[in-house]
Order: sequence, then C-alpha cells, then structure tokens
Amino acid sequence: MNVFDKFFEKFSYKFPKGYPDMNNDQDVLLLEALVSKILGEEITIEETALTPGELSKDATLSRGEKKPRIEILIDLIQQGKELELNDGSKFIVDNKEEVINQLKGKTRITTAIKLVDKEGNTITTSNLKKTAEFGGGGGMRGGSDLTAKGESAQAIVNAIRYSLSGDISEEDVTDEAINDAKNDTRVTDFEGAKELLKNNPGWLISSISIANALAPEYSGPFIQHRGSEWVQNLEKAVKPHLKKAGIGNINKWSPADIWMVSPDEMGISWPDTLDQINSLLLKKYNEGKIIGVSLKKAGKDATLKVFNSPDGPVDTYKFEGIDVRPTHAKGFILFDGGSLEFRNFGGLSDFQGEIIGKKAAAGKVGYGIVKKALADNGIELSSPSDIKQEVLDGSEEFKSKFEKLWSSTPGLEASEFEQYFDNPKKTLNQNLSYRISKYLALEVVNAINNSPNPDKIIADLLNYASSQTGDSAIFVKAS
Repeated sequence: MNVFDKFFEKFSYKFPKGYPDMNNDQDVLLLEALVSKILGEEITIEETALTPGELSKDATLSRGEKKPRIEILIDLIQQGKELELNDGSKFIVDNKEEVINQLKGKTRITTAIKLVDKEGNTITTSNLKKTAEFGGGGGMRGGSDLTAKGESAQAIVNAIRYSLSGDISEEDVTDEAINDAKNDTRVTDFEGAKELLKNNPGWLISSISIANALAPEYSGPFIQHRGSEWVQNLEKAVKPHLKKAGIGNINKWSPADIWMVSPDEMGISWPDTLDQINSLLLKKYNEGKIIGVSLKKAGKDATLKVFNSPDGPVDTYKFEGIDVRPTHAKGFILFDGGSLEFRNFGGLSDFQGEIIGKKAAAGKVGYGIVKKALADNGIELSSPSDIKQEVLDGSEEFKSKFEKLWSSTPGLEASEFEQYFDNPKKTLNQNLSYRISKYLALEVVNAINNSPNPDKIIADLLNYASSQTGDSAIFVKAS
C-alpha cells in the first residue's frame, strides 16, 4: 500500500464517499486542510488556473524538458486546438491574430488576454486550466487516483453481483470473480480497484452493500462504466449545452460516478439538445437500460434515492431572512436548516454562493447559476466584472449607488457607510475587495429578500448545488 492509500485509509471516515472525490469542492477543501495540517504549511491541491503569473512561467514537460507556457499557448492557438477551461468545458480561440500578436515575443504578461470564439463568447487566459500540456496534471495525484480506484471498484463489484442470482458477501469477491468481471466493466483503473478491494475492508463492504441494493431494483444485464469511452461520448454530447443552461460544472448536470448500461445501448447516439438528451436518458432509465449512479460510502445496508424524476418529490425550503453585518464583505440568506453565503472567493473576483447547513448538501453555487436563478424569477443582477472595473476606476457613480443599496438594506445603518467604504484600518486592496464583494452580496440578498417568492429562488439555488436543476439528468444516489 503506497503512502497516499495509507493517508486516505486513515482519514476515509471524513469523506462522504469514503475517499476524497476530486470533482467535489468540499472534498478538495477538506483534503487541503488535512494535508496542510500534517505538513505545517498551506497546500493547494486543485490545478492552478493560467493566471498571468502562471502563464508567464515555464512548463516542466516529460523528461524534465522546460518550455515557456506562452509559447505552448501560441502553438495551440495557431493549430486551432481545443483549450480546456477551469469549469471543464472546451474553447477554441477564433481571434487568433489578435491574441498571438499580444503574446508573441513576450516572456511575461501582467494582465489576462481576451479570447473570443466563433460564437462570440468571450473569456480571458485566466479561464484556461493548467492542463498537462502546460506542465500541469502533476500535483497531488493520490486523491484523483483513489477516486478512480474507488469508483472502478464499485463497477467491478456490481458486475460480480449481476453475474450471480442473489445477494453477495465478502467471500464472493474473489480474485477469480474480480478477473471474470472484466468482461462486464469498462473502467479507468481495474488493477488499482482490484488492489483496493483486496486490501481495504471498508471499501469492500460499501461496494457489496451498494451492489446488493442496486441489483433488485435494476434487473440488467449491464456493462458497468467508469470514465469509459461510452461515458466520454455522453459528456462530449452534453458539455456544449451547459453554458446556455447556466450550468458551470458537468457534475451539476449529473453527479453520476458510474453508469450501468445495457449491452444493446453501447452504441447509442445522443441528440443535439440538452433537453432531448435528458429526455432520452429518462426514457432509458424507465426502461431499465441506462442507470447513472452517484456513490457515497455505505454501511452494510445501502439505500437508494432517485433524483430528477418527474414523478419524484421536490425539495422545498423556507426563507427566514438575511444577515448582512457590516464588518464582513459578504451577505447571508437564511433558510430553515441552513444559510447561503455570498461573497468573493478570490480577492477581487470569483463571486459566488456557498451553502452552509445540514438540511442542504454543502457546496458552492457559481455566479452563473445565481444570476440565472434570479433572472428566472424576473430579477436582473449586475455583472461582477463591471462592478470590479467601476471599483478599480474609483467611480463616484458606483459609490453613490453602493451607498443607496447599503442604506436600503435591513440591518445596516446609513450613517456607517463611509466608515466601511473607506476603512482606515484596512489596506487599499482590502478596501477594494470589500467594496466589490459587499456590493454584489447586498445586491443578491436584497433581491431575494424583496422578491415575491424567495422560497422558490432558494430552492432553485440549492437544487442546483445538489444537481437538481430543471436541466439536470435523472440519476440514483447510492449511500
């Protein structure tokens, strides 16, 4: 057992799935905290975006070769290659000449460069992910490796269960049974999963429990998929539609970790719209042909819950007010069982919401879905980038509208605005950050507080966080 396996075995109880899911924000944050505590220094595990500083560095490629990232980006743009973004989507630069002219001959840039695609969508180089092409992808591999092993292990045990006529036990998961399961699985780490099942009783028990719960509900036969070509084809069909739907992460469309697919659906063709893809997945689910399964570590008696079924119950929440105390650059929406915190998560930028509480699953809600949820309820919000620019420009017009917003917010005193707008106890950057984050937070919480149906807006936001938007696919959660 390697050092990462030992580490995660020791701390597995802290993670819902029994291992850190590297696609889950909360798991990554917890993993960072654990590693940082052990090492005695702050560690960031997620891949770094290509900020101007990162783009100005050299990439370390195979065999230790060094190459400037700026040159790598120029080559990729010239070739018309797809660039991966931090949200997992792809982007092809159309304003090639303009971008290359800004990069060529440079060894360093200080501001992000605007990129435009054929549809006119605009991002900057800071939206680009530091992939392996840019010398990324190394980092702390143990977490993502263990995710692959854990999910592949579940696929293997599922295949074993479906090959037999009744519930299985630990004695049924033998070397021979595991090897025979290879015919009915398409996974990313078969050997690693095999090792995990042999050496980790907790994973073995959880996998058996979930397999025994799934088989009576879905008769099969199935090919069990984890990260396979079939899964990649589905995700390739879905991803181009996510931005329009206001979904920034494909896991908010479906958090399925494995897919149970009938052999006669292996060559399925996917429609051209997200609504049609979701309808087809619902049809195939109802026929027992394609089942997406989200995994959470289980005990000896696993339970199943279906999400996004038209006939299923809809989660509801009760709005209970706002919390906007002036000392913090944030604002809270309070609801029964928890709260939604809105603030910048990246200094002057990255404004989004975060769910806190037991009733709703914790997680972040990006600004795109915050904006969409309010727009769906007839409320328009400011652009964070516009507000940031107004603040950086020292706009008097911004200060005026901020003061007006502050004064109209329950819980804030108009007489205190100047004190917090230009706080002498803070640095210039701290004041700038406060103004941007607090203004956007007040705009959101006031909009929800003053809306005729705050309960619905909260439900829209929380349902997004639990992959239950109107544009999400049906899936079953096993835990």
